[in-house]
Amino acid sequence: MPWTKLKNIILLILALTNLFLLMMAASQEFQARRAREETWQEAVSFLARQGVQVDESIIPRSMELLPQTAQRDLEGEREAARALLGDDVTMEALGGEVYRYYNDNGSIQFHSYGAFSAQLEPGAVPVGEDREEDCLTALAAIGFQGELLETRGDELTFRQIWEDAPLFQQEVTVLCEGGSLVAMTNGHRLVGQPRQDSTRQTISVSTALVSFLNGVSALGDVCSRMDQIQPGYEAASALSGAMTLTPVWRVTTDTGAYQLDTVTGQVTRLE
Repeated sequence: MPWTKLKNIILLILALTNLFLLMMAASQEFQARRAREETWQEAVSFLARQGVQVDESIIPRSMELLPQTAQRDLEGEREAARALLGDDVTMEALGGEVYRYYNDNGSIQFHSYGAFSAQLEPGAVPVGEDREEDCLTALAAIGFQGELLETRGDELTFRQIWEDAPLFQQEVTVLCEGGSLVAMTNGHRLVGQPRQDSTRQTISVSTALVSFLNGVSALGDVCSRMDQIQPGYEAASALSGAMTLTPVWRVTTDTGAYQLDTVTGQVTRLE
């Protein structure tokens, strides 16, 4: 048989094999998606049977947020200080893994567990009529992408966001006076760039719904309506400087607000 003809036959066989494998993968994905949908519907029906009203549109179809881990980034803190204060900054080690950066424009201090604060000279960081936007710009300079939570007079409180997901415990209060940002207080931020933590896995949406109802009952509460489910992260820090981000749901009901850990299924009541 001529080599050209044999070569074409081999290529045809390879093409058919690839097509077969692609069809098998598509079939498996379709079956898996269908199984997840059926399980999701069963969980929604379970809530209904338990007398819990819920708009299906607020229930996530899948667990989009995955467990993450972040390591402290000292160089990133130095760059954040320069971005806020200017290039010529002096670093001072205060002990206990606390570092302070300062120059004539003010100072900013970082702790190993993500706490931070800043004191700024008037005029160093100007704030115009749109205080929220100007404050967000200043926070972005130190790697804090945020959303406004509350305004009280000259104080604005922001919560950090990472990849469109809220970090429920990472907040900072910014003080504006005389057309300037003069202080950042009670701040908590990510210590570094998060990376997926493959040692932890999330439960399924259906398991989360069942775990939530069981958890609320275990707390001695009874809810008859779920009004909102907000996925986000809860952060916890270790003395080593590592920070774990655990995906959670914050669930608002007719009897109060709760937090569901979507890794362990544990439910806690929010004050």
